[in-house]
Amino acid sequence: MDTSENALLVERRQVYYYGLYANRALSPKTTLFNIPKAALMNIKTLSSHYGPAAKSLSATQLISLHLLLHRPLPDNESLDPLFGPYISILPRNFDYHPLSWTIESHSEPFLDLLPPSTKRSLQDLSSRFRNDLVAVSLFVHDQPQILEAISKNPSNFMEGNKSLIHDYLWAWLNVNTRCVYYQVKSPPANPDNITLCPILDFANHSSHLPCMNPPSPGETYLRPNMYRNFSLLSPSESFVNADSELHLKYGAHCNRVLFVEYGFVLSMDSIPEDQRALEVNVDDIMEALFDEKGETGVWMKGVLSSENYWRDWTIHYASGSAFPSYRLVIALRLLSIFPSGRLPLSSEEMLRPWREVVLGNRDKLSPKFEDVSRSILQDVCFTLIERATKFLLDRELSNQESIIVLWTEERYVAKRILDLIESGEVF
Repeated sequence: MDTSENALLVERRQVYYYGLYANRALSPKTTLFNIPKAALMNIKTLSSHYGPAAKSLSATQLISLHLLLHRPLPDNESLDPLFGPYISILPRNFDYHPLSWTIESHSEPFLDLLPPSTKRSLQDLSSRFRNDLVAVSLFVHDQPQILEAISKNPSNFMEGNKSLIHDYLWAWLNVNTRCVYYQVKSPPANPDNITLCPILDFANHSSHLPCMNPPSPGETYLRPNMYRNFSLLSPSESFVNADSELHLKYGAHCNRVLFVEYGFVLSMDSIPEDQRALEVNVDDIMEALFDEKGETGVWMKGVLSSENYWRDWTIHYASGSAFPSYRLVIALRLLSIFPSGRLPLSSEEMLRPWREVVLGNRDKLSPKFEDVSRSILQDVCFTLIERATKFLLDRELSNQESIIVLWTEERYVAKRILDLIESGEVF
């Protein structure tokens, strides 16, 4: 890698925290650094070192396995001959990350303080982690020769080994929080198209523009340039002053996603009004409403599932505007049509206007049912506000700033939706 003065225009510095800083003034779209493809840690650069059987592992599993096998001991460097210097500068622990709460018994009370949608997302992340751990453990048992060079014993990879779980948690979270998109396979959206990249992962996240933007699956030029050196450009529409911090933008993620996937949140005060991307998932509240419908609710769940509208119901606040997602509006409209109890004999006839809306043959239901759906949405918001307020008054939250931000975001978005409903807004 060329690290000459004119080839490496950034450096790691610690101000309040470590970050990536410009070491000179930069014009828009300036190449900040160029990492040789062989210096990237991904499924392409690792597979040949683990034999043909490595094809059974996903990129996340293979990269995390390599980190696991070469994790440095406390106060020591990694002995990995391939990526040892890079592994040695990765974070040494993730005690702050909520995924660690799911394996530490003394942290379980924190889970009960989370908003339901955040807790469900964290449980989904935990399932991914544990499934990957099982896959990696099975691979090691089937390929014990990979342990010979590092003097490890296959018996260490037994289910329930706490030391293994903690070491793999460290490895897996380094992959989950620090990998960026990098195409090594087709199609561009293949989930194995990720890499760990030296230098780049010194950069911190910001929701503010301008930011550096690594390649993404939506960039059509990627396919012909698959598996190339990794270059990163400065922000495309602004100059950067010398000694300025350079940020990455992980995407327009709400705090629930940032908290679960990366272990941090952004307070609303830290985000300019026109750049806020707030989102609240209301699946648990909506599912309860369908359950209350009894037999009819079960049937409606089947209808929504068949049309791919079951769950992932959200309300949003972005660029100064609040709105429910289209998926939520569709579900609310279905709820508005049917009474609780036994399924009406005329259910298919009653469903016809709703299907016409889904198919795009009409814009909305009759005024009567549209009013009912808005009323249901109003009740959903009341529920959100009531429980958020209750938790925000809980003294156990006093030292849990991230969880306070999550509940505050839920209450804020719900209030903005209520304001629109009360002003007569039509969704």
